[in-house]
Amino acid sequence: MKPFARLAGLCVACLLLHTGNTIGQPIRIDPVGVDASLRNTWPAEWERAFIQRARYVVEQTASPGGYGNTFFENEKRSYARAMLSLLGGHDEPALKFLQEKDNPGHWSTHTEGIDFYACFTLKHQVRKYFYFGDRLDPEYKARMERGAETWTERDPLHRPHHAFEGKTGWGPDAKNSWVDVRNTDNLKLMRDTSVYLFAELSGNEDVRLLYKDKLTTFIASLYYVGMGEWDSENYLGHSIAPLLNLYDFAEDTGVKRLAKAGLDFMAASLAVKYFRGGYNGPSRRDYNHPYPFGGSAAFFGWLWFGGAPQNPPSNTIELDAIHVITSAYRPPAAVVELARKNFDKPIEVFAGKGRWEAWREPEKDRPSYHETHYFDEGYQFGTLARGTQHPDINGFKMLVEHTERGADTIVAGPISDPLRLGSSQYNDELLAPHSAVGHNANLAVYLTRQADRPYLWLVPKDTDIIKKDHATFVVMERVTLAVWPINATPTAEDAELSQRVQVRENQDKKTGEVTHSPRWPNAKVLRSDRVGEGVYGFAVEVYNGADRDAFMEAAQQRKPETKERLIRGAVAMTAASGKRVRLQWGDTLEATGVWRDGRKHDWQSDAGRALFHTVNGDLTSLPWQGDGTLRVNAGGRTFTCKVDRKGVVTFSE
Repeated sequence: MKPFARLAGLCVACLLLHTGNTIGQPIRIDPVGVDASLRNTWPAEWERAFIQRARYVVEQTASPGGYGNTFFENEKRSYARAMLSLLGGHDEPALKFLQEKDNPGHWSTHTEGIDFYACFTLKHQVRKYFYFGDRLDPEYKARMERGAETWTERDPLHRPHHAFEGKTGWGPDAKNSWVDVRNTDNLKLMRDTSVYLFAELSGNEDVRLLYKDKLTTFIASLYYVGMGEWDSENYLGHSIAPLLNLYDFAEDTGVKRLAKAGLDFMAASLAVKYFRGGYNGPSRRDYNHPYPFGGSAAFFGWLWFGGAPQNPPSNTIELDAIHVITSAYRPPAAVVELARKNFDKPIEVFAGKGRWEAWREPEKDRPSYHETHYFDEGYQFGTLARGTQHPDINGFKMLVEHTERGADTIVAGPISDPLRLGSSQYNDELLAPHSAVGHNANLAVYLTRQADRPYLWLVPKDTDIIKKDHATFVVMERVTLAVWPINATPTAEDAELSQRVQVRENQDKKTGEVTHSPRWPNAKVLRSDRVGEGVYGFAVEVYNGADRDAFMEAAQQRKPETKERLIRGAVAMTAASGKRVRLQWGDTLEATGVWRDGRKHDWQSDAGRALFHTVNGDLTSLPWQGDGTLRVNAGGRTFTCKVDRKGVVTFSE
């Protein structure tokens, strides 16, 4: 393996990081060297600000021990913490831990005792070897190389494993493979990039080319049918990290370009939903982190883009930051401007999302999910045409600007557990089935088939809740919501549910002693219950103007038009802004009708199907099954990346 170079163009950043940290240790960061032709260009001040954010992460995470253990995929935390501690100057304990025996030891006797099985471990084994390899003991590094050579002499996926016992679980004793078999996008990327890089290191050309083909198929498909695990607030960062490995360490220039294209796509997807440290919906695999820096996506957004008035609390730091901090990759400048919302507003974007494992059959001709995003000063609002869905899909979320906290999350849906408002997260019976949302700019109508679930809202704790005539007003620092019930009780705070989301009860298993700790202390819960037969839900209008009193006066005199509700499940609403939505509920997308300002919306039109389509501007575009060209135009900067179906990448800034 050729020695990699550090990135000479960032010498100012390196100097900033050598001045020491809060625990008196030197902080050392030198990003990997990647040829300038494959790098997106940043202004010097952006780079300095990024390095300061990186510095903060290292200061908060570097320690002289207590990294965790090496059992199975626990290394996703422990290896990352140890490597961050290496950056923080704790060389001896961190290196000692990184070179300890991996557990269970009998799983890896065939690979010199090095764990090449768990995907979360593999991701870190790559950076441990390729980035920190010159600091490993020569004997240990040689063992890694021998183990990697054996591991990649044949395709390790489904290669019979000596530890197989037919057990249940995800280890080789259950799955009879030399590498983790799971195919969620983030795990597949960890596996495929790691096998590729270690095969390239070992000179095992047949396996390298096999995995080059796998990576080409996956990354090219992003530009035609998107990503099955789309924009997950919990897992998007875990998909980005292995692509950073591929970008930093691949020797094949074509593979590096593919890695960059994958990163550019994911950075753009992240930028659409990132706002001031928060992460907006909709998304697949929403794991209920409704607070600033919650989940890997929001944290990666902050690390790349900044734009938040505060740094993340230490308990929200995503340890995969080690990959971002030591990587040469920076998102395109136009994507940074998109994330920072430096474009003319208001503006609306449609986004189509692919089905699960979209890479398997990228010729499929229609999206499985349809998003609407609306951006205005002080907030952004995203919905899914079918609303929040089982098992893990969020379909209704807003981010609202807050001076000190950055962005507050507002979530609503027909669910019985306020801790699962982002998604039911694989819990059966919590979520009412078959919803539909009609969304037009700052107005939305959300209807659900008759069920016994309440509609719950998670809103900032310090909001004022004011009931006037037909509407309930949720009054925040800069933004006001008007909420009208549809076949439901007025929306009002539920004190018991608010207490549940604000405070976590912890019971000691041995003593039974109960203690309390903060959960989401800045949130409270509103509730509305169905009152009659048929579909039920709400209409909501978002207002951010200067004359709040005039808006409330106009809105309180309005109410949803429900004369068709029992006849055909249809409700219409005209907002104080003049925007209008008519929603006819159906139990499938095809059976659902949405009229925006009197015009029926066609989700199968080119605009409705697009991976990205800006309705009233030129902010971003990527056609569904088009020519593979992503375009972002924000902050006076433009970025274009094209990937053809064979994986040939071209880009321009």
